[in-house]
Amino acid sequence: MEVWNMQTLVLLAMVSSTLGVTTLIMAPVRSTGDEVGLIFVPGASIKGEAYQNTAAAIQQASQLRLWVALTGNYTFDTPNPLELPSAIQDAITKLSAAGMKGDNYVGVAHSLGGVFLAPYAKSSSLKAVVLLGSYLTKTNSLSNYPVPVMTLSGELDGQARITRIAVEYEHLLQLVQNSTDAVYRKPVINLKGVSHAQFASGPMPPQVVKYDLKPDVNESVAHALIGSQISNFLTVTFNSPAAAVAAAKIELENSFKDAGLRFQPLLDVRNVDTNGTTSSVWSVYLQDVIAGDLASRTQITNTIEATTEFILSKPDIHKNGNDVTIKTTTHIEYATNAMDISTIPESPAEVDIKFKSYDAIQQALSQSSLFDHTTTCRDLNQLAVSIALIKSTDQARSRYTSRGRPIILQDDVLVSTGLEWVNGHLKLTEDDAGLHVQSVALNVPITSPIFPGNFYCKVLSPYRAMEWINVDSLRAHKPTTD
Repeated sequence: MEVWNMQTLVLLAMVSSTLGVTTLIMAPVRSTGDEVGLIFVPGASIKGEAYQNTAAAIQQASQLRLWVALTGNYTFDTPNPLELPSAIQDAITKLSAAGMKGDNYVGVAHSLGGVFLAPYAKSSSLKAVVLLGSYLTKTNSLSNYPVPVMTLSGELDGQARITRIAVEYEHLLQLVQNSTDAVYRKPVINLKGVSHAQFASGPMPPQVVKYDLKPDVNESVAHALIGSQISNFLTVTFNSPAAAVAAAKIELENSFKDAGLRFQPLLDVRNVDTNGTTSSVWSVYLQDVIAGDLASRTQITNTIEATTEFILSKPDIHKNGNDVTIKTTTHIEYATNAMDISTIPESPAEVDIKFKSYDAIQQALSQSSLFDHTTTCRDLNQLAVSIALIKSTDQARSRYTSRGRPIILQDDVLVSTGLEWVNGHLKLTEDDAGLHVQSVALNVPITSPIFPGNFYCKVLSPYRAMEWINVDSLRAHKPTTD
């Protein structure tokens, strides 16, 4: 989904007076039933009529008497906050003129259209919102959203990536703890094998072609899945037809559980980095790996630090009876994403960890060993990849091994000072061959007079590996920068 700046909006204001948003009306396919009007808002650079097949699938699936208004011809063929209010009002006027009775209007928006529709709908005449390959951005929380909202995502959506929608699913899980009705009022659903483009039809704009993934199902199947899910949501939202509400609720519950089969593994691995706390489970595990055959005699703690505090921190080791206590520190870096753009990875760009080396542990325990236990940062990266593969679904693993670009681990860049290490970064280089990963390592000998036995690594996050396996690896080429 694209970013809009003030300059763009000013230009829109200048040209929108000469161009008019259009509305295409689709009459109901049923002669009876309570009437509901679906008002579609397209994605960026997608024509309104590209949603005719999607709308028809919803009409066929629903027992309601559904009217449809497909808005289009926005300036530059892109929905925007300046034209959206008049477009919605024009759709309502034309639905009424065509014969629709009542005021049960639902906004259905794809991609960037959903980004703009969601804030507008909070204080509008719309009774509900359906987001297709879109989501409530961080300024619009799911918990506080005032009208029913369905977030309908595709497993193989390369723009509104599954890892971004997993965040919304986690928010829903929190809401469900307080009220099971959240499953019906604010469902977050994931459609197996469906891509971003399949929420519409026909040729897609370059932005979608660049980022989207190859679907596992054809368009007819995708539209049938979309139609069924939205039909259930509408039935429960409008409590009509009454005889179908109970079954629709069961279907939404089942879809919620099914979505969890794909969302939950991602959330589980994401939580390995931080688990929502001030310590990193992954860092503790890796220090345990470094300890090797001495791991049973170590007690490890970890603290996640902000940049300055992390730079000043040092790992610590001291004897504790027959064991040793090791204190490690971690700093986690993410890509800047103030605009909540879904093509930017959700996972960390790197995880920086300050460990104690195996030699330091051995010395602290006064323990001799028959093992030559040397661990590299590359070894730790291999563990991240292994965890990501194990935790991915069978289908995701199969896609990755059959058509995904692999993760290629390279030997560490070895530095000799802490300053060099701090100024270095985990190197993630994407090309048509795959994702090349190279760590920066500092391994201070125990004979050093300064910081003996400190072992520093900038490593690959298991979640970044999993996000690559499930999303980015499935593109044949690296998306080019515009």
